[in-house]
Amino acid sequence: MQREMQSETGATGNQQVQSAADTRGKHRISAELKRLEQESRSLEEELELLERMGSASASCNEMLSMVETKPDPLLPV
Repeated sequence: MQREMQSETGATGNQQVQSAADTRGKHRISAELKRLEQESRSLEEELELLERMGSASASCNEMLSMVETKPDPLLPV
């Protein structure tokens, strides 16, 4: 009779420990998911900003052609 009560008490104690661990695990997973969602939103916003920015290479090519046509006043000719 005592063994039956001990085994039942042990099983209940193990279930409580497992449920507490499950709760912490669920919280940890939830926090990680929230962090990933924030990072995803941040990357989406950055991608939208880059798409609206326009072509940087066209501006660079235009500036390069202007600079190449003018001689550098500090260099001897």
